[in-house]
Amino acid sequence: MKLIIFDLDGTLLDTLQDLGDSCNAILQQYGYPIHPLSAYKKFVGNGVQKLIERALPEHARTSEIVTPLLAAFKSYYEQQKISHTKPYEGIVSLLQTLKSEGYLISVASNKYHEAVIPLIKQYFPTITFDLILGHRTGHPAKPDPDIVLDTLRTLGIAKEDCWYVGDSSVDMDTANNAAVTAVGVTWGFRDENELRQHNAKHIIHAPGELLSLV
Repeated sequence: MKLIIFDLDGTLLDTLQDLGDSCNAILQQYGYPIHPLSAYKKFVGNGVQKLIERALPEHARTSEIVTPLLAAFKSYYEQQKISHTKPYEGIVSLLQTLKSEGYLISVASNKYHEAVIPLIKQYFPTITFDLILGHRTGHPAKPDPDIVLDTLRTLGIAKEDCWYVGDSSVDMDTANNAAVTAVGVTWGFRDENELRQHNAKHIIHAPGELLSLV
């Protein structure tokens, strides 16, 4: 049995505008400068707390400021998160093909777990994932390999039978830290150069290309 683990934001779903709009709304509410959508390509990837910290001016990145903004962001994003979000072209077909060919598929995201589950249900109602994990309290965030190793243990899969697919340096580092095959995708939030610098084993430019690798 072989397993394909997918990152969520920038890999399965284009969530950038909803994340950026939500963060800008909270920044504006608290009197901080907002950012162009393009800036959020670099802000996201390490979990929601890091997103808030990166979006704030350097002097404001204290726990006293970040904590209430984080809570406000989560509340706002819960209402906003399906306004513009959509699966990348070809993703649903890829997932259906992998399942039909007998692969296990799972999600391992730095987005907080409580947001991951409804997004998967909303956008992939016909896909049965074998495991879905977001960032959980008490667990380290990627690029720590915990989420991948936990997935492998839960599903009973050896490292050599696992591919980790993502769009950022965080994902490539996570895969390499877990000693599974790192597959970088270029349709997400980061560029090919970043993926190569962080030791992507393979680079793909369209979802269907994954089938020839696995």
